[in-house]
Amino acid sequence: MSKVGIAQLQRRLDGLLAFLNPHWDFVNCHMVNYLTEEHWNAFLSETLKSEISGSEDVTLAIDNLFWKTDESVRFPAWREFLGKSKQECLALHPELLTSVEELIEGQENSTQLSIREFMSAKKCHEVELAAALVDHLVKNYGQGGFIVDAGDGKGYLSSRLALQYGHRVLGIDANAENTQNALSRNLKLQRAWNGLTERAELQIQGITPKRRGKKSPARDSTKSAPALENYKTTAKFITTELNFGALLAEHFTQLGPKESPNICLTGLHTCGNLAATCLQVFHAQTDCRLLCNVGCCYHLLRERYSQQEFFGNKALMDLQTDYGFPLSQYLQERQVRMGRNARMLAAQSIERTVDAKELPNVTLYYRALLETLVYRHAPQLKNELQVGKVRKFESFQEYIQKCANKLDAPWLAAVEEEELQSLLQEYAVDKHYLDLFYLLRMSFAPVLESLILLDRLLYLKELGYERSYLINLFDPVISPRHFAIVSIKPLS
Repeated sequence: MSKVGIAQLQRRLDGLLAFLNPHWDFVNCHMVNYLTEEHWNAFLSETLKSEISGSEDVTLAIDNLFWKTDESVRFPAWREFLGKSKQECLALHPELLTSVEELIEGQENSTQLSIREFMSAKKCHEVELAAALVDHLVKNYGQGGFIVDAGDGKGYLSSRLALQYGHRVLGIDANAENTQNALSRNLKLQRAWNGLTERAELQIQGITPKRRGKKSPARDSTKSAPALENYKTTAKFITTELNFGALLAEHFTQLGPKESPNICLTGLHTCGNLAATCLQVFHAQTDCRLLCNVGCCYHLLRERYSQQEFFGNKALMDLQTDYGFPLSQYLQERQVRMGRNARMLAAQSIERTVDAKELPNVTLYYRALLETLVYRHAPQLKNELQVGKVRKFESFQEYIQKCANKLDAPWLAAVEEEELQSLLQEYAVDKHYLDLFYLLRMSFAPVLESLILLDRLLYLKELGYERSYLINLFDPVISPRHFAIVSIKPLS
């Protein structure tokens, strides 16, 4: 198994920072201001700009550099720039990663059942792989303990761990409605469990099961549904002060009040600061013996050195007492700061975009056009307007009408159609350039995510948890947040 050391992680972080330092303003720019602040001219070098001389070049560059990635001699400066960015991604540093196969090291691993009901194909992919990994960790290192699922949500992962693998699971979510929904979903899943597992087992054997709803004569009616007693939920906001042992004793009567449980702390796409908090809880609570965490929503991380930032859910952010980045002492000593827009970018997926050959939605361009209207008619609102999602519009004019209604903005409703049409004509060519700029900026997403993930891994290593690993768990096209942090405490 690959063993990544502290010095090795520090060197890689130094390399990341050396690459990112000249580009922090670029990765923190907001696409809303693409037109008003002339991002193309402000952030691209003269060499890059000189290779693009019109909309035809833009189309060709997108096709050659992103969709085909062929070996054409066109756009050499762009190829060099994108190549340097790619070299900083975790995917090109396999020496820092551990595979599931390496972690298992010949130990027996349970058969995965593909049960697609009650969840999307994406969630099915994630739950199957995450549940199998957690099951392996608990069976081989957990000494028959409990699983705590942080940010349980609808209970996708925790239900699978309880029903398929028979583990005792406590799902914790800050939202009481989520915990109730998780129990309701688990009850439905429990009722259908025998049929679903039968279908999955037939598929493994290469047999096409009968359509759902038609009872199979081969079904073993003596099988009983797994008991619900091994899956509980509770609504709590997780901090390092929350006593997991006491919570487990409260919900599982077989655990004595003074008994120390062995806990595997897991979480599938724990949002924002919760991922970092899980690492801190793992260290703070001796009962937490295992950690398996997949984080997401990096824009909601609380940064130690960042300045005042806007957060949509301010009430939730105010509950957070700990910082989520940087965690490692190494980056704290350097006072590394990312910024909210850079963290937002870190959560985007260049892999999925390239696979789908997907240009940004026209809404992005229309929002940039709207900002030019703000500068003209309501300059006091520059960089302040929070529009959010706007749906079901057929034209720019209709988009503006919907924004005016949503924002209750008479000044915007008063803008005449002639001006809107003139604006579209004035910036028609910029739409093409915006698309290329967007893709160039998105190429930094995996680099920024690498910084966050390696900081977390280094944090665990600094604390002395040598058996800490970064695992590429999911298919990045199916599941953009595809890295898991795993840590195993020594038995002593």
